[in-house]
Amino acid sequence: MTIIQDDEFVEIDLLLRRGGHINRSNMALYDYMCQHLVELKDFYNRYGCMLYQHPDGYFYMTVKGGKFQTRLLPKSCVHLGMFIALKARDPEITRASGRISVSQLLQDIETSVPRDILQQVYAPNRREAVVDECINDELKKALKTLGDLGFIELTDVSMRPLEAIGRFAELARNNNEPSDESRLNLIVTRGVVFQEGGDESEGDSDE
Repeated sequence: MTIIQDDEFVEIDLLLRRGGHINRSNMALYDYMCQHLVELKDFYNRYGCMLYQHPDGYFYMTVKGGKFQTRLLPKSCVHLGMFIALKARDPEITRASGRISVSQLLQDIETSVPRDILQQVYAPNRREAVVDECINDELKKALKTLGDLGFIELTDVSMRPLEAIGRFAELARNNNEPSDESRLNLIVTRGVVFQEGGDESEGDSDE
């Protein structure tokens, strides 16, 4: 029996092809990855893909000219991901088992980030009368995307950063403009890709 006949493989395959991450929060899939990592690496390598285990433990896949479609995260997801990655270091979140209410998160980003920046990222080219509504809607959409890709654990009322959110911390640390040496080191050891020109910055573009 090969791994492609396993139910766990089907779930993992769908997630990885979407650019998702396998965190310890899903212990069944995480254990499966650990047990079959060599076989999985060989399988995806035939498609021109690389499967990695990040130093923080989680698994993800990158596409380098292979047969899978490359995905770029929207700028809204990258901006919110970086905000959550920095927010995750807040001692108050640690005391709350890593959780923060969605309403509190939305309030925090709207009070911490200048409105003109929020408008540029979440509501570009929108009429002034609907900007606030558009920002709120786009923030919620970005949250859902981050949840679907395994960066956060999301419920209707709260969210919890997962290990993979650390990929955005690397972007935030370098303001998406690292030196050539830092860029090479991050690509090799962290799997972080930096978008040239700053148009559609991302932390997950090649997955």
